Amino acid sequence: MGIGEYLSALRTQWVIVVACAVLSVVAAAGVSALTQPSYVASTRLFVNTTAGETASDAYQGSLFSAGRVASYAELASGEEVARRVVDSLGLQESAEQVMSRVAAGAVPGSVLLDVTASAGTAEAARDLANSVAEQTSDLVRELESAGREGNPAVFATIADFADMPAQPTSPLWARNLAFGLLAGLIVGSIAAVARTLGRPMMHRAADLATVAGPVLGTIASVRRASPNELLAVDRHAAALETFRELRASFLAAATATGHRTILIAGPSPGTGASTVAAGLAASLAEASRSVVLIDADLRGPSVHRTFETGATAGLAEYLADTAAMDDVVMPTDIDNLSIFAAGTEAPGTRAAFGTPRMAETVELLRQYFEYVIVDAPAVSTGSDTTVLAACVDAAVLVARVGVTARRDVTTAAEKVRSSGTPVMGSVANAGPRGRRAGHQ
Repeated sequence: MGIGEYLSALRTQWVIVVACAVLSVVAAAGVSALTQPSYVASTRLFVNTTAGETASDAYQGSLFSAGRVASYAELASGEEVARRVVDSLGLQESAEQVMSRVAAGAVPGSVLLDVTASAGTAEAARDLANSVAEQTSDLVRELESAGREGNPAVFATIADFADMPAQPTSPLWARNLAFGLLAGLIVGSIAAVARTLGRPMMHRAADLATVAGPVLGTIASVRRASPNELLAVDRHAAALETFRELRASFLAAATATGHRTILIAGPSPGTGASTVAAGLAASLAEASRSVVLIDADLRGPSVHRTFETGATAGLAEYLADTAAMDDVVMPTDIDNLSIFAAGTEAPGTRAAFGTPRMAETVELLRQYFEYVIVDAPAVSTGSDTTVLAACVDAAVLVARVGVTARRDVTTAAEKVRSSGTPVMGSVANAGPRGRRAGHQ
């Protein structure tokens, strides 16, 4: 796979990428929420010797203190100090447990000793750090006084007492969520590419022809363009030309077969079948062919938005016998083109697709229009398209190049043919997944 194919896989399987990212972030948030907060406080001791009488004595004392600091760091984090801290604070834990929460280290090149302590609350961390510093200071005084009649050679004086920490050091929510998001995106991307590799795509129009009949046309890229705009050469010249080429191939096939009622659908959502249906209907009307476009996708109707007619009564109402044909078939701004909107679905509406009334509706429209184009839902979304296929002369399948899986096209073609309706041909949609094109 090349870079373009990897990017195409990510675009196609973006739901997987997003789902993995969301789940990973949720998992990171859960772990953070369940993690016991940890606060860290620190204090500092200053190690010095009994002052000498001369500058030389003071210098020698400073060197002596610096040599002692490392040893005192071991004392501060050791068991004796931990035992004294347990007794001093009245802690309900062992000296070993306290030792695990204390760290001490000498500041390089100085006579300073830093002590840090961690605890589940800010107050406990502060008290623990200060207590360790106090007990270390006392222990140093005792050790350095041995054999000197109570006069220690070295003092460990608390220079900075610990303050109460303002916020916990863990869990780090921002870091955890960021890592979760990154991990989710990586895992999601790998899963998306793996899924794509396991589902061979239609990379060329020729691939489509092998499973769904002759390719009647390849549609160029077009975003959010209404049929009126598609017919404006100055705005969408490339797209207009591809729809005209589709029209020529379609008319040739329709003339040869006598097919006049055509169902247009994609194997799966996102192929841009609704755009192809609207564009083909508009280009046929441009060639002075009378056309009616039926929106049979009751779950996600789009024709009324495409032609900007607003929500009106349509197929659902007509099948329910609550609206007359004259009320639901509406002319458009394009000469020779009318639309039959989906209307508002009611319980049992889609079940009517399998009744004689639907087939009679298509047959009735055939008497008034040269071509009847049915914009159907994606084949994989249910049985609606297969049932509708039985009401028309032939079907045209739309697949998106580099996105639609070969297996999906094969399955869709088999389902349509199982209704007794032939697949007249296919259309390769090479455009990006825009808002309109991505509908179905």
